[in-house]
Amino acid sequence: MSDKTEWYDYRAIDSRNAIISIVSGPRSIGKTYGAKLRGIKEAVQAGKQTMWVRRTKTELTPAKSGFFDSVAGAYPGFDFKTDGDTGLMRLEGGLWKPAIRFVSLSTAYQHKGTEFPEVERIVYDECFAEPRSMSDPASGYLPDEIEKLRSLLVTVNRSRVRANGRLRVKVLLLGNALRLDNPYFLEWGFDGEHEWQKGRDTGGDVVLHLVDSSRYERRVGESIYGRVLGTRAIDYAMGDYFLPDGGYVIEQRPPDSRPFATLVTMRGDFGLWRDPHYERMYVTPGALSSKDSPVVAFEPMAVRPGVALAEGSTYWRKEARRHYRRGSMFFVTQGAMLARQALAR
Repeated sequence: MSDKTEWYDYRAIDSRNAIISIVSGPRSIGKTYGAKLRGIKEAVQAGKQTMWVRRTKTELTPAKSGFFDSVAGAYPGFDFKTDGDTGLMRLEGGLWKPAIRFVSLSTAYQHKGTEFPEVERIVYDECFAEPRSMSDPASGYLPDEIEKLRSLLVTVNRSRVRANGRLRVKVLLLGNALRLDNPYFLEWGFDGEHEWQKGRDTGGDVVLHLVDSSRYERRVGESIYGRVLGTRAIDYAMGDYFLPDGGYVIEQRPPDSRPFATLVTMRGDFGLWRDPHYERMYVTPGALSSKDSPVVAFEPMAVRPGVALAEGSTYWRKEARRHYRRGSMFFVTQGAMLARQALAR
């Protein structure tokens, strides 16, 4: 980034050639601005359109209003406007042409059967929801949100493929992942340990760039966010990425912790342990050796002979949920973190 004009540089993540690319990083580094600018550039140069997605219609309405204000200055001679769910542009009084298609993910099913032949990129802005309550971190997301996004990709792409046989349409997700136990990190096994990560079992088709915020410390600190919000923005710029979500990793469990249950998941078996005072729970890789401890699953697909499904009302499920949501669950080594998707259900 230069000192005069700064925005997130998409060249590095584009070079990974993923179908779904996720950029997670602090505010005021130009993620949205850069994506808008690229969308306009592709519309001007190649007539391609970008689909701009927000979670709900309530979020989409203000996103459409003034969408072009920040980028119009980069294209003098062009006029821009929004008409309904379409962002339009024209050159020097010529014909108005579509550049942006606005869609809310919550109502995207309504577009099944609709053709989008000129759309080759879907941008889902602000994809990470801020939880409505600390006790329910998934409450800000749509039910089956990832499946809704996949369905939208199928609707837009249809049977189109590139010369190499890969999908014509690519997806870009932008946002600030304040919690590790969001649906996207859980779905693809991302953590907070590495700047660049490939989604688990995706063959590189899903890539995360967890932006090194120290590179943007000056920009965030000097922005309106840094000046008005003060230390919260600065702490975030220094790398304090995640709020507590129960995802604390420790090297070993306390010797006085006691077996609670073996948890069978789609990603392996794990031991659940409790401290003598019922104040903390620990997760270890591998099944418990204790034959007196129950063997349970929280995911229906993980049930098999000898493994009972622990419904939400069962003691085992309620105890695990209680510790997970209040931040008193600890994962013994990084290997135990694979249990998070089942525990966060």
